[in-house]
Amino acid sequence: MTRNPRPDSGRRGSGRPSWRVLGLLLPLACGAAPDLADFRVGMDRASVRAEFGAPSQVQEIVKTEEAIFGPIEEFWDSVDPGSTVEIWHYGVQGGTVELYFVDGSDAVQGVGFAPEGAVY
Repeated sequence: MTRNPRPDSGRRGSGRPSWRVLGLLLPLACGAAPDLADFRVGMDRASVRAEFGAPSQVQEIVKTEEAIFGPIEEFWDSVDPGSTVEIWHYGVQGGTVELYFVDGSDAVQGVGFAPEGAVY
């Protein structure tokens, strides 16, 4: 009994995509994490949600006279005592972006960055 060989389709390889090609296309298909530079002061809440989705975490802090440490440290001095700062967190390559909304503002008033693994 003889086997009939498969007809040559003129293609090289197995007909399956290579791992190399999949590795290049996967981040595009899955929506890679945004960059820090994509987040800007002045963006409104609706634009942020439309472009980046819901934040991974939301927290509120009321400004007191006490010092604060972390990505918000530099922005904190511009906030009046008694003001409420709402912080939206987004994961980016290499860390987390924090967006600051003061006293219910619709626009981002400050942007902070916490490098991955940073301890405050």
